[in-house]
Amino acid sequence: MKKILIIEDDPAIQAGLTEYLSSENFEVLQSSDGKDGYESALLNLPDLVLLDINLPSMNGIDICRNLRKDSVDKVVGLEVGANDYVTKPFNTRELLARIRTNLRSFEIKPEIEKTVPFEVSTEKLQRHLQAVMFTDMKNYSKKMNKDEASALKLLNIHNRMMKDSIEKFSGRIVEIIGDAFLAAFESVIEAVHCAIEVQNKFKVHNQSREKKEKLKIRIGIHLGDVIEFEGKLKGDALNIAARIQEITCSECIFLSESVYLSVKGKLQNELRFEGEYSLKNIKLPVRIYKVIY
Repeated sequence: MKKILIIEDDPAIQAGLTEYLSSENFEVLQSSDGKDGYESALLNLPDLVLLDINLPSMNGIDICRNLRKDSVDKVVGLEVGANDYVTKPFNTRELLARIRTNLRSFEIKPEIEKTVPFEVSTEKLQRHLQAVMFTDMKNYSKKMNKDEASALKLLNIHNRMMKDSIEKFSGRIVEIIGDAFLAAFESVIEAVHCAIEVQNKFKVHNQSREKKEKLKIRIGIHLGDVIEFEGKLKGDALNIAARIQEITCSECIFLSESVYLSVKGKLQNELRFEGEYSLKNIKLPVRIYKVIY
């Protein structure tokens, strides 16, 4: 019998899920507190964890991160932070289908790992749940075409300001691609604070500058799983952050829903829902929020 741990602080949802999953022949464990649920996962090693993001004492994102650090590999969905996400209210039949799909994926995983070529060591692959920030300067190519010397001067100012802010908020510069920055943060809050500071710094810079000397950037932030291999970061989280940046308006900060859910209620800034977007080469639509600063 498969064991499922439900970490949910809404008594009605917890009771309903427990009754439904029990009727489907699952052994169900319950917790209504994040920290207690985390300790229950360590103690009971469930096959799958269903958890809310907003929980008392420890949120769902931190539970994922801490369980991964403790190498609880048998908790399905926590090896990469979380394998699936369902918004409330949800259809119980859909939820059951997703549960069974994730359990099957876990059961066949050892066979998949046997097919990995010898020269690619899985021991070198490290997965992390991180906030990824992608930034890009508006009209940099046009500036280069008109006046390379001035454009390079602006680029140096831009890069210095970006590096200072990323370092200040404990971020890691993953890559600099011309006028674009890709950075990763252990803290989602710090990533958003960094983005806000950067945009405010550029606003101050632009106040006393002519149009051709103004620096305007777009920022996209996503929270997701990244793979670290030989010191480099890979994975869909990087691609999603980059695609979010592409749809962001000049001087704006756009967040994916995973970021929004992690920082909601923890910022003084308003977070405004912008809509659901289909991003290039990203399979599922992404709900986007704008930071008002």
